[in-house]
Amino acid sequence: MDRERHLRNYDLHSWTGIALGLFVYVVALTGCFALFHHEMLSWEDPAKRLAVAENPVEINETFVAWINEHADEEPVEFARFTYPTKLEPYFVGGMTIKTEDGKSEFIEQRWDTATGAPLPERGAGLAEWLLDFHRDLMWPEGLGGRTAGRTIVGIVGIILMLSIVSGVIAHTKIFQELFTLRYLRSMRLKWQDTHKVLGLWGLPFYSMISFTGAFLGVVAILAPLVALLTFKGDQEALIEAVLGAPQEAAGVSAKMLSVDDLASVREPVSGKPVEFIVMNNWGDENARFDIYFDADTKLASVDGYQISGVTGVHIADSQFEKVTPANRVINAISPLHYGTYGGGGLGGIALKVLYLGLGLSLAIITALGLMMWVERRVHGNVGACSPWVYKMLSHVTVGIAAGLPVANAGIFYLDKLYSGAETERLYWTGVTFFAVWGASLIYAFLRRNDYAATRDLLVLTGVLFVGLPLLNMQATGDAFWTAIASAHKAAGYVDIGLLVIGMLTIYGALSLPKRRVEVSSSRVVQAPDNSDASKASVAPDMPTAPAE
Repeated sequence: MDRERHLRNYDLHSWTGIALGLFVYVVALTGCFALFHHEMLSWEDPAKRLAVAENPVEINETFVAWINEHADEEPVEFARFTYPTKLEPYFVGGMTIKTEDGKSEFIEQRWDTATGAPLPERGAGLAEWLLDFHRDLMWPEGLGGRTAGRTIVGIVGIILMLSIVSGVIAHTKIFQELFTLRYLRSMRLKWQDTHKVLGLWGLPFYSMISFTGAFLGVVAILAPLVALLTFKGDQEALIEAVLGAPQEAAGVSAKMLSVDDLASVREPVSGKPVEFIVMNNWGDENARFDIYFDADTKLASVDGYQISGVTGVHIADSQFEKVTPANRVINAISPLHYGTYGGGGLGGIALKVLYLGLGLSLAIITALGLMMWVERRVHGNVGACSPWVYKMLSHVTVGIAAGLPVANAGIFYLDKLYSGAETERLYWTGVTFFAVWGASLIYAFLRRNDYAATRDLLVLTGVLFVGLPLLNMQATGDAFWTAIASAHKAAGYVDIGLLVIGMLTIYGALSLPKRRVEVSSSRVVQAPDNSDASKASVAPDMPTAPAE
């Protein structure tokens, strides 16, 4: 490859990374927490640590009464019932109702398995925030809402894919760079080699995660686009073409099958118990029940089949019987992206830990790429803008990148200290998240030394994470060693994970320099804390070829 083309590939790789580099970093790091969504739910919600009764009470009458109470004599088009599991050790009922303004609203209720009594309401908070921020950035409704946010995340996945392809093309000595770590040279060479090594060894995972993330994001705009091109904008017609027309209600009242009786249903092949039931046309003669079974060891979210909600007769022409190879591929994308196909035991946790390590490495190489780009412009002779502009960009990069882990730790503390209304829990989680993140950004500007600011913020992150198991024990009375010995191990795993990540973060942060230090074979060049970027020395071992 000639030098001019080689430089063009470097430029493409550099600018695709910088254009949305901070977005990629944010999505990658929050994705590491989103992997443990179910485990964090157990950590934050005391009801998820209840024991499942050996002989659960009959719940059908309670469930039917609850539906009738909230339906207010209106037809119930959609209802759902979930049976107790280790992660959700209670009965859950859900239904869609019409509000006074004509909009649809989904409501839920939980019942204790031993007594059938309603469990206290628990508002969405920590786990939901981390998952949804990863999926759609909690994008404001006034700017397009969750659909716009998910589309932005999908575009980030596309940018990451482009960066991966251009990076592979740009690095012509891949096999040599796989094993090149010059840790005795300059700081920027350490960053450069770490960026390359992690990027190359994790290439298969990053390619998969970027493709699946892009698909899950852009699918939010694909349906309207396909509907516009093929069905004149009618999305319901598109859904019917793919899944078939939904069964229309007959308008004749009928008694529904008992959820107590359906609890004994088993998956024909694996023998797994039913996990949840989706009920369409509840209370009508044409009611259809979709019976779902856990598929946690497959690249699929669920297995299932459809029956009549009145007679229990299997319906052969349902969507479950129309699964094509293309459907299976599409259904596998979400489990593949979130690592939910490893089972519910240690195998599943091990798979998520593997995903965590690779996800963190993606966040690290993204941050290193940003730091190298800024470093060459603040302390080198690259770039057309003034040193002040690059200095400000460096502060922004440090504040966002090093402040995000602090913000994540902050909302863990809020979860245990919050005492307000449960309906406001998610709101205050978001306020705390952005307040801590904003404070970290301000600190990066006030500190003026980006090396010291990065070190300080990471040490703070580590200290906060290390303190969380103690706070959890004081707030709930559950120590991680007792949780691990119980039937509900997930909360204990979260405590251990936070403790380990906290200690590793402190260790890594204390290993970072407090100021810029360049090492060469002949001299050491050390810039003072508040040195002018335009006067900073550059060690002679800095590479002259583009390093991004």
